Amino acid sequence: MLVLINLESAVERRQAMARQLDALGLIFERVGVDLRCVRATEVDTQIQARFPGLRFDRKALSNAEIGCWLSHLTAWRRLLLRPGQTSCTVIEDDLILLPDFADAMAAMSDRALFDLVYFGTSSRNVSQRRRTAIKDFVVHEPVGLILNTWGYSVTRAYVERFFATARRCIRLPIDHFLGGRGGRARPRIGVLQPTLVTEDPVLGAASQIGPYTRRLDRSRLFDKVRRRLLASPVSEFYYSLYRYF
Repeated sequence: MLVLINLESAVERRQAMARQLDALGLIFERVGVDLRCVRATEVDTQIQARFPGLRFDRKALSNAEIGCWLSHLTAWRRLLLRPGQTSCTVIEDDLILLPDFADAMAAMSDRALFDLVYFGTSSRNVSQRRRTAIKDFVVHEPVGLILNTWGYSVTRAYVERFFATARRCIRLPIDHFLGGRGGRARPRIGVLQPTLVTEDPVLGAASQIGPYTRRLDRSRLFDKVRRRLLASPVSEFYYSLYRYF
């Protein structure tokens, strides 16, 4: 089961992803909950209509971030509605998919150790020693946080556990929650190495959430500095240390 997170208005992104997925012979479903420009009362209505058991901290999260949460949760709920499906792959719409993506997606559906496996990430803090072979692929454990949701495979068992226990107010963006800050409800995560999705340099630079959130790390200046740092020799030296972990 493959779900693409894509807003109705993001036609260029949808077309770019559809071309890649068609080339790989992959069938996908689309989900996109757009709350960026709606009134506060409408946001509450959307939350209650879709997930009445959940609450979101409206002071900590912007409308866009809540919409992002609802998009991913909708994908997860579709998994629960499919008897026999043990996992779901969720991808965002600003990615470049590498040729082995389809094979990796199939391989990750048959695993037990990790609740969630990232197919790619801008975070490079992954252990080179703590790794697990899953069929023809290798999943590494992160050292610290993984702060993006480009593309991942999530298990049915984790989704069931999340909906059964997530009754408190959600105060974190979904990338922070899943990446290690979700407390007891966070999943056990791994990162596929080598990664099989990368961010499209053009589409990825045009954030659909950044202009609608108060988060510093979503600002254009912060993102520009981050990208330059990741491409620098300093970054290469720093992340080379993770081969000892």
